[in-house]
Amino acid sequence: CMEYVTAGYWQKEEHAGLFLSLQQRKYRKSGRNAVSACISDDGKIVRYLQDRIDDELSGKILWQTGREELLRECFQQELSALGEDCNYAGILCVEERVLLFSHGRMRNLAFFRRFGKVGWKILDGQCMVGEVEPGTAILIADNAFINYCEEELAECLKPQITENISPKICADRAGRRLRELGEKAAAQGGKHMGAVWILPILGGGKW
Repeated sequence: CMEYVTAGYWQKEEHAGLFLSLQQRKYRKSGRNAVSACISDDGKIVRYLQDRIDDELSGKILWQTGREELLRECFQQELSALGEDCNYAGILCVEERVLLFSHGRMRNLAFFRRFGKVGWKILDGQCMVGEVEPGTAILIADNAFINYCEEELAECLKPQITENISPKICADRAGRRLRELGEKAAAQGGKHMGAVWILPILGGGKW
């Protein structure tokens, strides 16, 4: 089964300008794992998105094969309740299935590993359902963080696939690098920044 290595960064400010959520679940009966993350400049939107994700996890469509387009349509309808001026992004992974959505100044960023090469892609203003493979890293972040650190994120947060590095070490390294990049961006004037990094791996630590 699929497991998830996660790391995050949140810029500490006197008055919070960014809100994050990150949750992992393990379903003992089925042996399945799930991870979800949301980001917004409005704490109420993060709670709304997390509640909608919880609804999907409690429903049936998410767990059924061949229902990807229906899942996307249903979640897109939930997102339509939010205003056009809202800023948010999120991700829900259940085994190899992934739901990605973003709007405004929040983004999904993905590193796709194919044929030994890692490709970098920014997903902007989309709601989509697809599949991930072990070693495919996904990042959600705000525009400021991306604008200040895009090249470093692409270079330093791409997955280093090796069986000699434990998931915990990988998570620690990713978290440390996110903090370093956040401090660099803050020194250059970046505000209200944050990010969540998720890397699916095969259960048992095999990548």
